[in-house]
Amino acid sequence: MLFRSVSQSRYYLNNYAAYPKNYPILTSKDALEIVKKKKFTYYTIIGKDLNLLKGHIENVKKYAGFDQINAEKELLVVVYKNAKIPENITNNILKYCNDTGVRTVIFNETTNNFLENLYACWNLGYEKSDDGYVFRGGSDQVFSKNSFPILYETAEKIRTSFPGKKVILQANTIECESRIKLIGANSRHFIKEFGHTFDTFNYTEFESFIDSINKPVKEKILNIEMALKYWKKPTELQGKLGILNRTDGCSWLMTKQDWIDHGPIPPIENYITGDVIIHDRFMENGYENYIVRDCITYHFVQGERT
Repeated sequence: MLFRSVSQSRYYLNNYAAYPKNYPILTSKDALEIVKKKKFTYYTIIGKDLNLLKGHIENVKKYAGFDQINAEKELLVVVYKNAKIPENITNNILKYCNDTGVRTVIFNETTNNFLENLYACWNLGYEKSDDGYVFRGGSDQVFSKNSFPILYETAEKIRTSFPGKKVILQANTIECESRIKLIGANSRHFIKEFGHTFDTFNYTEFESFIDSINKPVKEKILNIEMALKYWKKPTELQGKLGILNRTDGCSWLMTKQDWIDHGPIPPIENYITGDVIIHDRFMENGYENYIVRDCITYHFVQGERT
């Protein structure tokens, strides 16, 4: 498909005589696929911390604007179960989700390996999502004001303006400074202290920091060269393709079909975790990777382990 926009495809569908002779024939089905909005599924994972889930869902639906997305959409929660989690805690989580219109799917732990369980949950979320866009966010993540309408409209603009273009859209990541220090970790992303629970989170400071880092940025989406120019982040990573710079963050938007084509996401390959491996696969297959300027996430870091 060579059309640059939805309006162009509509024009040629209604004005066949004007259709360029060297363009492929546009069928009604082709045009409808371009014009029809894709469904948006947001999913997260929770095991036992109902208060964490409540804070997260409230942030996603209201503050980050999921409810404002002008398209078919769904929230999905993967509920993690093992022998250590009391049944009443799981039932309370399921009841909360049911009461708030959130679909659930149960994951029953089958191994003691943390990474295997984690990525099995990730893959279950993609598997159970409907066709269309899929965005996975950790239940220990906060999103900035109206992140999701902005993210959705950005994805749709790219899809309808450049049919067939393969793109992954990242949320810009900020990680909790005190938690990073506590676990002795390093981060490729911004490190700031805005709180480590939803009860202690400082939205005013969060948004003020976002304003400060985005003030000089004119572009609405940024490739890695632009991100490094403005922010000097994210820094380099080690993937199966070697040491490189890429925009990978905590959470990203892809499609169910992207997961079908390039998943499932492995727990680890040659000492490299699955979140990096899936982006390596995308890179090998010609995907472009961008950060969406106005979609920002703050990561409490291991929030449910407290």
